[in-house]
Amino acid sequence: MSQGSPGDCVPLEPTSGPSTPPNPFVHELHLSRLQRIKFCLLGALLAPIRVLLAFIVLFLLWPFAWLQVAGLSEEQLQEPLTGWRKTVCHNGVLGLSRLLFFLLGFLRIRVRGQRASRLQAPVLVAAPHSTFFDPIVLLPCDLPKVVSRAENLSVPVIGALLRFNQAILVSRHDPASRRRVVEEVRRRATSGGKWPQVLFFPEGTCSNKKALLKFKPGVPVQPILIRYPNSLDTTSWAWRGPGVLKVLWLTASQPCSIVDVEFLPVYHPSPEESRDPTLYANNVQRVMAQALGIPATECEFVGSLPVIVVGRLKVAFEPQLWELGKVLRKAGLSPGYVDTGAEPGRSRMINQDEFARQLQLSDPQTVAGAFSYFQKDANGLVDFRDVALALAALDRGTGLEELTRLAFELFAEEQAEGPSRLLCSDGFSTILHLLLGSPRPSAEILHAELCQAGPHQGLSLCQFQDFSLRDPLHGKLFSTYLRPSQTPNASSPGSCTALANGTVHSPKQKGD
Repeated sequence: MSQGSPGDCVPLEPTSGPSTPPNPFVHELHLSRLQRIKFCLLGALLAPIRVLLAFIVLFLLWPFAWLQVAGLSEEQLQEPLTGWRKTVCHNGVLGLSRLLFFLLGFLRIRVRGQRASRLQAPVLVAAPHSTFFDPIVLLPCDLPKVVSRAENLSVPVIGALLRFNQAILVSRHDPASRRRVVEEVRRRATSGGKWPQVLFFPEGTCSNKKALLKFKPGVPVQPILIRYPNSLDTTSWAWRGPGVLKVLWLTASQPCSIVDVEFLPVYHPSPEESRDPTLYANNVQRVMAQALGIPATECEFVGSLPVIVVGRLKVAFEPQLWELGKVLRKAGLSPGYVDTGAEPGRSRMINQDEFARQLQLSDPQTVAGAFSYFQKDANGLVDFRDVALALAALDRGTGLEELTRLAFELFAEEQAEGPSRLLCSDGFSTILHLLLGSPRPSAEILHAELCQAGPHQGLSLCQFQDFSLRDPLHGKLFSTYLRPSQTPNASSPGSCTALANGTVHSPKQKGD
């Protein structure tokens, strides 16, 4: 139901003050004994009926979505729709969407502030993005166009709704796709009101509402805040936490769920912000975080991996090496007893069968799980130097100085002039990606900065160890990230504060 419809939108009450953020990618749901009993009863009685009816309504949406775009060419879909297609189908989808959320228990949408017109604010940004229920914000916004992952087109019904919406599709793995999205958003935003407003979630992924993730650069916007002020947070769907079915079931078991939607004033960029889109995005993020009473963070997703900025480097929240270590330990393999025989400075590409023989693994599932950790080339082969370094890092008997020396020896390249061997950008990026989960572009930028102080485009062993062992920030990161047992009084696992300070403990994995 649209904004102002009776019975759905009521005045919003003031919100609570700021809180201290844990890891924004982790959500743990703690239930008391009484709450468990309540959810068992309501889950058995209320949730099945609600979920069944909601799925029926979801599939009823499909004919309206299909009818709006039926018979139209791709060229026609590049322009806003008018006439009966817009009025009949738009209102049908809007009404059924409100019914869908109502059936799932979202009995009230409470609205504060005034939505700006498409001329005043052609783009809307909503945060925090914490759950797959967040599309409910489209209802008080009169179904604006959205920015969505291209992969969602293949999802039944959802794909049809995205085509109905004339959504702007982005592929997280294709930089060219992201550039096209920016151009398309700019085209619609500068159409003089011809296009409906565009709404997107600038965080790009779901967090736990405790902090705002790093925003992406954008265009002039009206910020929208989303809150779920319920006594128990059943809606959060974070990287580590309850899965889709559990979140859906628990939320449907609540007698009543409430959503608060707050429209902030339109943010007009200053001349400096107009010249610097990143500065503009950061300032919008800060305004929204202040209004929510939570901090703005540097946390973001790179591909499918959550990272945080530590100094000049992006680092994965949790070492993927630990995942590999769990697989190997489950198979009874001790990394320190594997003779890798990797040849320094020379790559040796191996397939999965050779990998299994080298590590003396026989269980196919274990082999596949361990092999999937390593980056593969176009032929599905991995560099055995990666395997050697990973096993050395997992071997607690290997000291950090010995580990960094081995990393240098494995990936340094022979030089025709100057020092005999230097660690160039590709090898440096491989080491940091393997040990710290750092995205390669981030590592390449850092490598270039480290090389500016010297006459060569590579790092000597001494320079690399100065960076990884003795640098005030990155050296501490190496010692505590790869060897967390050395810091028993560290902060909570994976928290932004802990990682920014170079202090991380082994995290509690989902399902452990």
